[in-house]
Amino acid sequence: MARSAEEIIIIGAGAAGLMAARELSGEYKVTVLEAEENIGGRIMTISWKGTKEAEAGAEFVHGELPLTLGLLKEAGLGYHLISGQMFQVDNGKWTAQHEMIPNWDELLEQMGKIPADMTMQDFLDQYYPSKQHPDLRRSIQGFVQGFDLADITKVSVKYLYNEWANESEKNFRIEKGYGAMIDFLAEECRKQQCNIVTNAAVTAVEWSAGKVQVQTSDGATWSADKLLVTIPLGVLQKDTISFSPAIPEYIKAANDIGWGTVIKVILHFKTPFWEKHAQQMAFLLGKTPIPTWWTQYPDKTNVLTGWLGGPPSAAYITQSDKELLALAFESLATLCNETVDTMWEQFSNGHVFNWDTIPHVQGGYSYGTPASTTAQTLLNTPIENTIYFAGEALYNGTSPGTVEAALVTGKTAAEKIKG
Repeated sequence: MARSAEEIIIIGAGAAGLMAARELSGEYKVTVLEAEENIGGRIMTISWKGTKEAEAGAEFVHGELPLTLGLLKEAGLGYHLISGQMFQVDNGKWTAQHEMIPNWDELLEQMGKIPADMTMQDFLDQYYPSKQHPDLRRSIQGFVQGFDLADITKVSVKYLYNEWANESEKNFRIEKGYGAMIDFLAEECRKQQCNIVTNAAVTAVEWSAGKVQVQTSDGATWSADKLLVTIPLGVLQKDTISFSPAIPEYIKAANDIGWGTVIKVILHFKTPFWEKHAQQMAFLLGKTPIPTWWTQYPDKTNVLTGWLGGPPSAAYITQSDKELLALAFESLATLCNETVDTMWEQFSNGHVFNWDTIPHVQGGYSYGTPASTTAQTLLNTPIENTIYFAGEALYNGTSPGTVEAALVTGKTAAEKIKG
């Protein structure tokens, strides 16, 4: 196919941006502008002594997701099924847990019956009053906050039902990490003469039908016929890029979609001391400031990942990495019946990722509100066939908040641009 004379600029070299670039760069002149020094967006694979240690950002493949697994196969990247047990810790006692929420099937059935959408808070008040169901309400709220990063006063029940009812029991990890998939996409783009520019934070966009001019923070300007915006929802919500003419309806739509924050802590220890409680521990849950932890099981590595997501993380996002590391040790010591001093003695190295404080990300991932469907419809509608949007927040399928969601929207946006 002959290359088009049209030029396209893509803002953001995360999964959505690179997927779109790969689809488009064989037919168009494509430039990808990435604000950070490294590509990948909310994908960041951490290596230790040359091998994958853990993921700072996206980590799991939640089910047999066609685009993600298809790319891994094409790239020759291996992945494996996650196994192991989940444990709940109460008063120092570890108990194997098979459901995140008690009476899960009954809850889903009730969620599926509601005649009109509502927030999870309203749903709980109507169907599970606090006097009769205090423990269940706490479990649901904890899961909504931890898994979906969502505020129960804002998140849509229909959104949660669509996600939870389709949740796969099969979850996978990529052996070399999501970063290897991103590197593969970038290499595929470059083979087609796509120009990927890092340290290029876009500050302003001037546009008219069929023409855009983009300015970056270093004063450089880039011109094209069409623009695809794939920045994280949290950045779009804050209107950090100045559009002229302005696009207030689209910024308002972005703010009608929920956006969650997360703090992720990765700790490498000298020995797997937690195995004295359980040899096959995959996940550990408890009532500590950092309440969710997991291993790399079945991989034999001495790494634990801590996860503090949703509204509870707001109390800690202004803390320093040193303070958050201390919080992690306190939480883990309580859960594992160890002293904090023992934690430090076992400690080799660690990483703290407070995603809300990363300027060009400003959070974790999106969640649906009762207003999200209308907002997504607008954001998925091109502006005068000139400005397009993509990213996991614009996805309305059964795997929201995932890399798959980002890939799908990037591919869909590319198809719209091609016409």
